[in-house]
Amino acid sequence: MWSARRGPERPLKQMRHRLRAQAMILSELLLLAGTGVMALAQRSGETEGAQQFASTCAVCHGSDGSGAKARSIIEPNIASLSDDELLRVVHNGTAAGMPSFAQLGDAKIAAVVRYLRTLQGRGNAGATAAVTGDAAAGRVLYFGRAQCSSCHMIGGQGGFIASDLTEYGRGHPPQAIAQAIVDPDKNLAPQSRAVEVRTKKGQTLTGMVRSEDNFSLALQTEDGRFHFFARSSLADVQYADYSLMPRDYGTRLTSAELNDLAAFLIDTSRTAPAEPEPARRRRGGDF
Repeated sequence: MWSARRGPERPLKQMRHRLRAQAMILSELLLLAGTGVMALAQRSGETEGAQQFASTCAVCHGSDGSGAKARSIIEPNIASLSDDELLRVVHNGTAAGMPSFAQLGDAKIAAVVRYLRTLQGRGNAGATAAVTGDAAAGRVLYFGRAQCSSCHMIGGQGGFIASDLTEYGRGHPPQAIAQAIVDPDKNLAPQSRAVEVRTKKGQTLTGMVRSEDNFSLALQTEDGRFHFFARSSLADVQYADYSLMPRDYGTRLTSAELNDLAAFLIDTSRTAPAEPEPARRRRGGDF
């Protein structure tokens, strides 16, 4: 009786266990698939926001948001605005002179705001990225062999033909900083292009255009000097598709050294006091 009663039940129990196991595996697969789709959608959204920012916003605010023709939008008082407030600013414009971008539509404006949060260090990349470099070693590199200080000021020290990096690390995760160092011309803002000026007297200078109109041009060369020209005195003006920043850091510096530089920039930004906006805007250019 025992074997007759129990015998058929054992295969039935085994079948139930297999069905439960298969159901659990199927649930996990569905969960993973859903997570992958969400991650893909998120990456797609970030890419859309980055592309829209580069084509619409970077010309005035700089490709990294640190300010060019217009104010920095990664500074604390902008980063503290809510998403709804930022959406309204982009949609409606401001009394200070920023135009309305309502024509982009709500979806693209929202994508721009999400990307701006990444620049401000509040997106996923900024929230989860760990700082693994040695900030002290990065400081030695910055003012030494890497020669960053010849163009970029930080904490009141260094050059000023390129942007002030005192607060740069506040809005960028380490990986993004390292990428900007080795690929400085990606998403290059127009005002950050190197420009070669040749005068009718045969003088040739290369630098950054600081102002220009139909009658005059002001050029700042790498030594920090400003040169002012009447358009009538110029034989040729060539706008390059690259910046003045060296493009060989990927071979000159190791991955560890790039991480050290990123750590130094991030560490400096954490202790830097907020700089008055007018002072920040006087220093043009991008990373």
